[in-house]
Amino acid sequence: MKKIIKIGILIIIGLVWNIPAVSAGTNTNIRTEQDYRVSSWVEVTESNKNNILTTPSVNEEEKIYDFADLYTESEEHDLYNKVTEYINKHNMDLVIVTIDKNNKSSPMVYADDFYDYNHFGIGKNRDGVLFLIDMENREIYMSTTGSAIKMYNDYRINEALDQVYQYMSDEAYFKGTTDYIKIISNYAAEGFPSGNTEKLSIGMVVLWSILSGIIITGIIMVTLIRKNRLVRKATTAEEYLDKESVDIKSISDVLISTNTVRTKIEHDTSSGSSTHSGSSGAGHGGGGHGF
Repeated sequence: MKKIIKIGILIIIGLVWNIPAVSAGTNTNIRTEQDYRVSSWVEVTESNKNNILTTPSVNEEEKIYDFADLYTESEEHDLYNKVTEYINKHNMDLVIVTIDKNNKSSPMVYADDFYDYNHFGIGKNRDGVLFLIDMENREIYMSTTGSAIKMYNDYRINEALDQVYQYMSDEAYFKGTTDYIKIISNYAAEGFPSGNTEKLSIGMVVLWSILSGIIITGIIMVTLIRKNRLVRKATTAEEYLDKESVDIKSISDVLISTNTVRTKIEHDTSSGSSTHSGSSGAGHGGGGHGF
């Protein structure tokens, strides 16, 4: 009997030893009209009630929600560590979600609802980012909230998604996700886009150009006036003419050659962030890319 107990204890220890510290959160809680399981800031209305009830209720501490089963167990651990590092370094939440069925009207709606109706976000503005891989619609989507809306403007969102969508097409989901985290972390390290500063600089350039034109024109006018003054009193009619100030030349325009200049139009890195309201009423930025 004792031997059996010892064997049982060893088996239990072995199982505990092999249990991962963190796994992707695929366990969900049931929402009901008696308990919507939402944060206190969410106002439940007739228009968003269905959105709430059809959004999985999850443990916000898990951060990785691999409902589509795209990652291995070891990959989930690695992703969790990278997500945690991002959160601690940039003081913004980061959530990774994969789905094989989308019960919402679009990836954008799913991403916004998942973030809003679970307890995600840091600070009073619920700063954070959600990255969704929607296998049904074959689209990756980035949803931003709070200060993340300003941090990740349209240009940065498009650049991040442009650089990783091909990995999803190649079924390299882990590589694509880790690269995505690295890209948005680098942007956060750079700080907020300097859109306002750049607009101010352009305004200063225009103002300086106008002032410079006025100054130069004034100098030319003064010079011409001084040059055409008579330096001595005239005693005859001929002397009213300053011969040195008159220089008549024949000028004609001759077309020598033509030259066409083509300039490549670059994306505006200081562009703003397009925003919209989720079903909760909260503001979000974001963008998507098919794969």
